[in-house]
Amino acid sequence: MVNEKPNILFLTIDSLRADKFHGKNKSSKTPNIDFLINNGAYFNQAISTIDGTFSSLGSIFTSKLPFKTNITWSKNHSKALGFFKSIKNYGYSQYSVTPDHAFFKSISENFDDKILTSTSSYLGLWEGIGDLIISKLDYCKKIQSPWIFYSHIMDLHTLKPIPDEYNVPEFGETEYDRRISLIDIWLGKFLEKIELSKTLIILTSDHGEFIHDLDKHPEYVPTLQKIFRIGKKVTPQFLTPIGINFFEYLRSTVKKQRIKKLKKTLSDEELRTFNERGYGILFDEVLRVPLLFSGFGIKKNSIIDKQVSHVDILPTIESLIGSFHNDDKIDGRSLIEIINGNSIQDIPAYIESVPKLADLEGDTIGMRTSKYKYCRSRKNPKENIFLFDLESDPLETKNLANESLQVITQMEQILLKITDFSIDDGDEELSEEEYAKTKNELKKLGYV
Repeated sequence: MVNEKPNILFLTIDSLRADKFHGKNKSSKTPNIDFLINNGAYFNQAISTIDGTFSSLGSIFTSKLPFKTNITWSKNHSKALGFFKSIKNYGYSQYSVTPDHAFFKSISENFDDKILTSTSSYLGLWEGIGDLIISKLDYCKKIQSPWIFYSHIMDLHTLKPIPDEYNVPEFGETEYDRRISLIDIWLGKFLEKIELSKTLIILTSDHGEFIHDLDKHPEYVPTLQKIFRIGKKVTPQFLTPIGINFFEYLRSTVKKQRIKKLKKTLSDEELRTFNERGYGILFDEVLRVPLLFSGFGIKKNSIIDKQVSHVDILPTIESLIGSFHNDDKIDGRSLIEIINGNSIQDIPAYIESVPKLADLEGDTIGMRTSKYKYCRSRKNPKENIFLFDLESDPLETKNLANESLQVITQMEQILLKITDFSIDDGDEELSEEEYAKTKNELKKLGYV
């Protein structure tokens, strides 16, 4: 246990893929991310437990697998409070800038100060969110107690066009990469407000994403969006709902035409990038996320290839700042040994798909090791079976389900041991008002 409590800057960046954060597939310009990696420990095989935001964040903040918390887009948000309650009792002041969603309201309900930003358009860092974060970090410098500042950043999830000066090849090959470059610019501004030696920085994502070339996204219509924004300024307010409906109709029409055209020109592997999360196979595009610890307590520059999971984040924080969490029924383990250069045992990572809005649980479950990815139907272990050899087939193009029955048997036995668990406490559901609001927000993000 350490004697000094560091400040904590905890950032989750929605929809950030690991292969676009670091490595040969990255084309974005990220001097500040590179600086943090050079002063920290970066896990390039970190696996999200689920390909959906709130369930995934639930795993991070509880160190438990999704089926144990049953946190979904509309249920059990307060179960993710454990981390924040415990660290507050440990002496930390708490601050945040997050979207105004029921989940973030729940986890920040006892914060010393919080800003919940409008979800009507999911503003980017360049549209004022970055300045809000900076203002809070400025305030944090003035307080005596150690602080934790948390923000969930939506710049990669929204399809709003980024400023033209950043949407150029200098900042990346695709607009997705250029958005990462823009995030990095703001990250540099955040770093100017903190002392790295006294601050533990944790940066990760809730899940990855299939789409990384937004210029080809079936629903990406920046010209229509710009025209719509101009029209809103000159249109009477009572006509706004009509304008929104017309915009949605045009976007839907464009989407159908683009998909029809793309199917004629792209391979199966290329078409896969237009899949939606929560449907079908749990490819690495939606599960591999960046995980970076930097600053306080991290004494070496290291790129770590060992597979780890979201559930490992909370116990690692404890190892770095001292024991503050009282729940011993967690699924994660501290990564401090491997950060310090020692070896740790390989552990399979449990994975599952996010439920569709009308469902209580996702269709697909599975597990990932450093060598194999295995997934199948949640309800029937004999249906929708996929097995990929990640060493020989990292792009997951060849399903070995009919060729490697012994491996599947072994993976299934491990999966059954992991899922041998029953929830004995009740569900907490959103109010009708919050349910309707949340469903509308998810519709804008493309989930409905």
